[in-house]
Amino acid sequence: MKSKWTRRFLFTVATFVALWLAVPGFPGRAVAAKAHKFAIILPGPIEDADYNFRGYQVSQDIKKRFNIATSYSERISPADAERVAREYIASGYTIIGFHGGQFIRIVKKLAPKFPEVNFIMESSGKGKVPKNVWNIHRFFYEGFYPFGVLAGLATKTNKVGVIAGIQLPDFKASINTISDALKATNPKAELVYAFTGNQNDPAKARQTAEAMIATGVDFIINMVNLGVYGVIEAAKKAKHKVLVTTFYTDKTDKAPKHFAGTLIVDFRPPFAKAVGGILKGTRTGYVPMRPGNGFELKSLGNVSAEAIAKTKEAYEKVRDGSIKLRLEMRKVRLAK
Repeated sequence: MKSKWTRRFLFTVATFVALWLAVPGFPGRAVAAKAHKFAIILPGPIEDADYNFRGYQVSQDIKKRFNIATSYSERISPADAERVAREYIASGYTIIGFHGGQFIRIVKKLAPKFPEVNFIMESSGKGKVPKNVWNIHRFFYEGFYPFGVLAGLATKTNKVGVIAGIQLPDFKASINTISDALKATNPKAELVYAFTGNQNDPAKARQTAEAMIATGVDFIINMVNLGVYGVIEAAKKAKHKVLVTTFYTDKTDKAPKHFAGTLIVDFRPPFAKAVGGILKGTRTGYVPMRPGNGFELKSLGNVSAEAIAKTKEAYEKVRDGSIKLRLEMRKVRLAK
C-alpha cells in the first residue's frame, strides 16, 4: 500500500506534468492537440441529386460520425484538382478524399509529396497504392447484374437497351454482366447499348433513348447521371410502354409509371471505413464497395411479382458470391 507521502508526491508530479503540457509552444502538446480535418473534391455540382450529391453526403456524414471538421469543393475538373488539394493541405486538412476515378493519377502524384497527409481515392481495381492512400474499389458490374435479370423478365418486346455517357471501364464491365444476366434469364432477348459521350446531357440521352425505342426497345437500363431525365422524357412520349432504371439516387417520383428500379449507390459506408481506419492510425487500406456495402436495390416496381422476387434473389446471390460474374472491363463483349 502506498504511503501518504508517496501519494502526495505522485499527485505533485502529475500536476506539474499537466501544467507543463498546457504551456503554449510545448512540442508534445502540439502533436497531441493536432486535429484531423477532412475535405472531399467533387467533379460536378451537388445540386445534381445524383453522383456529386452522394459525395457531399460523405462530407456531412464524416462530420457527424467522427466529430471532425469537414469541407468540400464542387465542380472541380481533373486539371484543377491538384491545386485545390494543395490548398486544402496548406490550410491544415489531414485527410483528402477524391470522388471519382478520374482523380487517381493526381492522388498517386500527391501522396508521395505529402507523406503526412492521408488520401482516399475511388477506383475500379485493387492496384498498388502509396502507403498513405486508402483505395475504395467500386464493383459496379456486380450491382448492375440484377438489372439484367429484371430486364429479361420484364421486357415484352425482347429488346433491352443500356445508355451510358462516358466509356468508363466500370460501365463496359457492367454492360457485359447485364448481357450475361439477360442471356441466362431470357435467351430470346436482345441487348443494345450506346455511349452518349456525356453523363449529364439530357438532350443527347433523350435522342439516344428515342432511337432505341424506335427499334422496339421497351426496357432501358441507365448509366447516365443528369442524362436520365432525357431518357425519362423519351419513355413518357413513347407509343409503347417503356420501363427505365436509374442509379445513385432514387428518382422514381419523376416518373412513377415508368421506373422499374434503382441501384442505390451510397459512398458513406466505404468512406466511413477509410476515415475510421485513418483515425485509428492505419495509413493505407482497401475497401471493396459492392452489394451490401454501398450498393443496394430499391424501388422495384411496374413489373410482375415474379420478376421482383427473382431480381432480389439474383442480388443476394451476387452479394454472397453464389453467382460468379465475368469481369471484362476493356471492351464490351455481349454474351452469345
